Amino acid sequence: MRSLCILFIGIMAIAMEVSCTSQTTEKTSEKTIGVWIAAPRHTSLFDSYTQLKSGIEILSDRGINTLFLCAWADHKTAFESEVLLSHSNYNHIKETSLFQNTNYNGPSGDPVRDLIDLAHSKNMKVLFWFEYGFMARWGTEPTQENDPLLAKQPHWKGLGNDGIGTNYNGTDYYYNAYHPEVQQFILELIDESITRYPDIDGIQGDDRLPASPANSGYDTWTVSEYQASHQGQNPPEDFRDKEWYAWRINLLNNFANRMYQSIKSKGNYTVAFSPNIYPWAYDNLMQDWPSWLRQGNVELLNVQCYRRTFKDYKIAVDEMLSYSDGLLDRSRVSPGIILGIASQKMANPQSLDSILNYNTQLKLGGQSYFYEKWLVADTAFAKTVSRHHLNTLSQSH
Repeated sequence: MRSLCILFIGIMAIAMEVSCTSQTTEKTSEKTIGVWIAAPRHTSLFDSYTQLKSGIEILSDRGINTLFLCAWADHKTAFESEVLLSHSNYNHIKETSLFQNTNYNGPSGDPVRDLIDLAHSKNMKVLFWFEYGFMARWGTEPTQENDPLLAKQPHWKGLGNDGIGTNYNGTDYYYNAYHPEVQQFILELIDESITRYPDIDGIQGDDRLPASPANSGYDTWTVSEYQASHQGQNPPEDFRDKEWYAWRINLLNNFANRMYQSIKSKGNYTVAFSPNIYPWAYDNLMQDWPSWLRQGNVELLNVQCYRRTFKDYKIAVDEMLSYSDGLLDRSRVSPGIILGIASQKMANPQSLDSILNYNTQLKLGGQSYFYEKWLVADTAFAKTVSRHHLNTLSQSH
């Protein structure tokens, strides 16, 4: 009997060890180690199928398990879009694609389809990143002449209190993010992307979705809506007026909820958001993302903690957590880390090493890198990322 008891205890101990190992492995696999995949004009990943396949393999080897693929930018989508064609002055559906002028020739003929297949073969998730969101144009004011959507729907243009196209910093010009037709257009694009690629893993909004410059809302539609609920009064000329600001914020918060509900109605897709740091995001782009968390509309949070040094990054992350803790488990927080833009490095490997160690110390659910070029082509960054993720994985077992 005694020997049977010892045997039973031994079996239970082994079972518990297996169970704990399984739970640890599962927890590790839940981490989001992501990277943004830029539009074709910003990356060489889609120059050929060979290059795409090699790039996915390299990213997988670096420990990346989630790809945020640009699906909407520069008035174009990552696929040939019937929705975009019907709302614009494009003459042919091929004009709607971000890949229109590429010479990509992969096995399916569709770079998005090939990327999804390659990523899934490596157990990597793919989320469509709607980069431009409600933004119309970068650099110059959108007009009916230079904007294919305004050419057909001029009333979609956002207006500021100065009477010109609403913008942030004189560079990011927006459509009217409050207008129901503009909001419905974005939802239809998202719906179309899921219909085209039902095996994707989710959708990501960012610092432009939902968002609108602080001085926006002085277009005819928004003014009339405000008047209807304010006894005919015009919106205050001061766009910082608290009641007027909160009224517009509420319209964007309602959209975040609609976006979440719409995506979830299509299936078990992850709904991710990558806004700017709060309260800067609230003050400049009307992004009230703590409210999105309170409403249960965020499953993965990738706040853009884009800082060049560890000292500045730590301040940004600590500030982010002061708003997200208690509203979203840290296992679902994977902050954005900037490595570089175009040909300009924005950080260094030493800072990155400290940043990654701090994220581990905080027990965050991973991190997400902007953008893929620096992990595929930059040896110093790539080695730092690889070393950290391999070490983290080995320590978890």
